[in-house]
Amino acid sequence: MVDTVVGHPYVSRLIHNEKSMLIINMLKSLVKLINILLTIREHNEKKVTTQKQVYNASYDHHRSYQSHRTKMQ
Repeated sequence: MVDTVVGHPYVSRLIHNEKSMLIINMLKSLVKLINILLTIREHNEKKVTTQKQVYNASYDHHRSYQSHRTKMQ
């Protein structure tokens, strides 16, 4: 049996705390996505989150922010 779970979706998944606290706060501070990813990896070295997952989380945040606005705004 393999001891590592590299490539498994569970290992690379962003937990709720990372999404809400780190990513959203750093996006509000206009931090680049790659720097957000490096910060997540500094907190947990075993995390194998990819840049695409950070991008998707930021995209979801922007979409939720824009959903409250009408098309004319």
